[in-house]
Amino acid sequence: MTDLDGQSGNPDRLASEGIAALLPSLARLMPEIGARYWKAYYAARASNWPMAAWQLDEMRKLLRLGEITRPKYTHDIEEWIVDDLEPLMAAVDDRDLVRFERHYHEAVDAANEFHRRWKKAWIVWKLPDAPPPDLDLVHRAE
Repeated sequence: MTDLDGQSGNPDRLASEGIAALLPSLARLMPEIGARYWKAYYAARASNWPMAAWQLDEMRKLLRLGEITRPKYTHDIEEWIVDDLEPLMAAVDDRDLVRFERHYHEAVDAANEFHRRWKKAWIVWKLPDAPPPDLDLVHRAE
């Protein structure tokens, strides 16, 4: 029996490289992060502040997972969380759409700047023109 890096040995143990290969890279996490960011925007526009807050919080958890699985990006991810995501979340807490939209677009620009910094200038995220079709963003009281 061989493990993920082709070595013979105990089939119950994976080499550390094999385990690392199983962990989600930022390339695997970013589509979900982007989807949550998109949904947060249109939830805020619909005054569904609980949905916007939840999407941003879940997005932050995914970013923190990325720090664990790809630690070389930790400093930059933390910088984006502190400088861009936290002010955005504060605007959600205050239900301030004007401030939210300003911070949102600034955070998109900052994220795209990180892509350039990481030598991936060909990755340019943009806000989709329409709300996500998979969620009804109307706020309903619990």
